[in-house]
Amino acid sequence: ACEQCGRNRVPLIQAPASLTDWLKTQNAAGDVRLLLSLQTGSQPLLKAVDTNRAMTFLSGPEGGLSALEEVAAVAKGFAPVTLGPRVLRSETAPLACLSLVLLTGNA
Repeated sequence: ACEQCGRNRVPLIQAPASLTDWLKTQNAAGDVRLLLSLQTGSQPLLKAVDTNRAMTFLSGPEGGLSALEEVAAVAKGFAPVTLGPRVLRSETAPLACLSLVLLTGNA
């Protein structure tokens, strides 16, 4: 797919891990870390995207992450963001995020 679209970087795919273990690996300073959240008061994703910096998206399962999981992510520097008033499926939300990044910048 990377060859077909002309992308010169293959995305990094990591092995499955628990959220707790994965969050322990998230230490890169300067990255934009965004947490797709169902909580009220989350910033709109469009306002948080910065295509000049590396971005990491955290998207939960159907129904979203638990309150404790969101607290743990925020403690690791993830900012809660929303895709709007509709709740997307767990396999659709990350694709919507990536589409927005591609449309708004030089990713």
